[in-house]
Amino acid sequence: MSTFPPRAGFRRPAPLCTLLGLLLGPPLAAAQPVPEAAPSAAMAEDLPRLAFRDLIQVEGGLARIAPAAQALAGHRVRMTGFMAKMEVAPKGGFYLVPVPVACDEEGCGTADLPPTAVFVVVRSAAGQEMPWSPRALEVSGQFEAGYRLGEDALPTHFRILLDRPQDLPRADQP
Repeated sequence: MSTFPPRAGFRRPAPLCTLLGLLLGPPLAAAQPVPEAAPSAAMAEDLPRLAFRDLIQVEGGLARIAPAAQALAGHRVRMTGFMAKMEVAPKGGFYLVPVPVACDEEGCGTADLPPTAVFVVVRSAAGQEMPWSPRALEVSGQFEAGYRLGEDALPTHFRILLDRPQDLPRADQP
């Protein structure tokens, strides 16, 4: 196997740093802060806020689902992020990511997504592509963690089943 000599002034990154960079995405200093969305009436109840940094834990060079994410699986949560702009949009939902990202078809169209991408399942749009929005979004729904193939056979590790009006508690019910 031949390798090219590094350019003058070029320092090869340490393998662990490269791995962490791939797993955790861009450094926090480069990430733009996600603005807080104004709470709506549906968000009035106190749902736990799940942060992207709480989804994956790296130990001994291995990435796994973090205990905080496992503890919230099956519960309603809310998250704030950006809709990933996909060259081929998935059907029945969209990917929520911590910073704006655009993806091409490489790697089944998901190669450019950070490992913390959350697939938001829009049950009312089953089989349909969701129109892309460049704005920060806040979503709420039932959180799922663990590997699963979606409607388009795209792999996901984290999902939120978006709340429907009939899923929300009514104001006249305790």
